[in-house]
Amino acid sequence: MGRIIAVKIKAVIFDCFGVLLGNTLQQWTARLSEEDAQNFLSLTYAADKGIVSEEEATVERAKLLGISPQQLLDGFAAGEVLNTELVSYIRELKKTYKVGLLSNINSRERIEVRLPDGLLDELFDEIVISGDLGVIKPDAAIYQYAAAKLDVAPEGCVMIDDVERFCEGARTVGMQAVQFKTTQQALADLNTILDETTVTV
Repeated sequence: MGRIIAVKIKAVIFDCFGVLLGNTLQQWTARLSEEDAQNFLSLTYAADKGIVSEEEATVERAKLLGISPQQLLDGFAAGEVLNTELVSYIRELKKTYKVGLLSNINSRERIEVRLPDGLLDELFDEIVISGDLGVIKPDAAIYQYAAAKLDVAPEGCVMIDDVERFCEGARTVGMQAVQFKTTQQALADLNTILDETTVTV
């Protein structure tokens, strides 16, 4: 018979695009053939890893779509809207828990350009950017790194992400995870976890 271990949640880690900010990726790939959509995603992931620059990826993705790089950038800007309800929630959450941001993105600046000055550092104790590490979700290493930066064991963390396979990646290292579909749903699911003591046998 195994031991029963009470695990207290000490940190919540949020994804950026699709959670804190809107995500336009699916909007773009839906306009492409299956092959071109895969190429679009491959360019995105290469930029997220820091293998190619964001500028180079933008040019090549725009070619796939048959639009100018500026039109693509304008489309990103229009869709990457700040989730103000979530911002208010995080401000309260931070009074009790450590809060992190974990994003598959080329650079911190790519996020900051969408936010009021100083908001990123106000909301998050630690910010983990895939482009700085050369590793993207769902690689186990990036979740472990985020937990270590927060000085919390993975079992003490909850990951909030709009992509289910990225949630699964978090679970493989021992984190709990909530797939973000709507703000109301995700926060309700998170509150359920935070209100309970997780028991592992």
